[in-house]
Amino acid sequence: MKEAFTRNQRRIFLLCFACYGSAYVGRLNMSAALNGLATDLSLTDARAGVFQTVFALIYSLGQIVNGSLVDRISARRYIGTGLLLSAACNALFGMTSNYALLVILWALNGAAQSMLWTPVVKLLTVWFKGSRRDRASFGLSLTMILGHLAAWGVSGALASMMSWRYAFFVSAAVVGIAGIAGLVLITDAPAPGEDIGTAADVAAAPEKSNGNAMPLGRLIGSTGLGLLLLCCICNGFVRDGIVTWAPTILANAQEGLAIDSTLLTLIIPAINAVGIITVKKCYHVFGDSSRIAVAALMIVSGILAFLMLPAGMGMIVCAALMGLCCAANYGVNPMLTTLIPMEYENTGRVGLVAGLMDCFIYLGSALAGVAVGAMSDSFGWNWVYAAWGIVSLLGAALAFMSVRGKKNIAA
Repeated sequence: MKEAFTRNQRRIFLLCFACYGSAYVGRLNMSAALNGLATDLSLTDARAGVFQTVFALIYSLGQIVNGSLVDRISARRYIGTGLLLSAACNALFGMTSNYALLVILWALNGAAQSMLWTPVVKLLTVWFKGSRRDRASFGLSLTMILGHLAAWGVSGALASMMSWRYAFFVSAAVVGIAGIAGLVLITDAPAPGEDIGTAADVAAAPEKSNGNAMPLGRLIGSTGLGLLLLCCICNGFVRDGIVTWAPTILANAQEGLAIDSTLLTLIIPAINAVGIITVKKCYHVFGDSSRIAVAALMIVSGILAFLMLPAGMGMIVCAALMGLCCAANYGVNPMLTTLIPMEYENTGRVGLVAGLMDCFIYLGSALAGVAVGAMSDSFGWNWVYAAWGIVSLLGAALAFMSVRGKKNIAA
């Protein structure tokens, strides 16, 4: 039987959902506006691609710093400050035409956005226990889908009907409003004795370590975290490799059929919702073991990637396989960035683990832009599909090998 959230839990969940969903609007607007931006400033594809590369690299590095700090700083202040800084970067980006300054602003936006996920995980950890936490975690993962739809739909329409600059101005307003709401309305922790789960859930929750945080070396070496971080790179490489390159692949395979790229990008996150919605079932099938569920979904991703290899595949079949492969990786994401970090609650390192996980996913994302483009230029798309398959199966093996380390978390 599902336990209902309390009134305060609903408030915290909705605020986290709105704040992190708005963050996607101030991040993914770039992909929707990039064609107009590149045309306006006469940028080559290589120079235009620098924006995603610098964002992913700075974002990933920021996760390490913020993951360590957020365990000691107010999550409310972290979220509000990050959103307001991101809003400022978006607004200034829309006012600027100098390429070097644009790159710097988008790198700063990556730094601002890196301040958001780890405090959200921290809030879920302290506000929800047991089955309520599982539901909140999976519910929050839908911000990925809705954020993609909003960013690509609204920003794409603004960029095509008005100017690429409006995609950043409107995003700045949305993100700024969310930042103010977060600062004013989020509460860092429930009151003593407040209902955050059943008595059994609260009793079963591991006690915090009262400042005696597990050393980083032991955290990475003995709990399977090092293996999981490598799995995160695999997940980011395949997931964002597909998201970034699917429009190009399908344009090359369209066989004379007309297809709008904006419509295509809206179809992909809609398919990805299947991965996140169904992953909860997969999670419980494997006895609430996030690590085994990650391995299972990465195996599915690998099989789907290899199915893309036959020559002469039609656009619709190719799109369906890429969508399903991407959906499997989006299903993996909430377990890597939310559920597994929560396993480390009694180590005093939840924020750091969540930050490291997100960091390594975005390292994979940064690699996907450069490596996939070079591989396609040199060898063709079939090599890319094979790489996605191999990397997916590698990620599955890494996740499975990490299972043995879970028992050392409480040791």
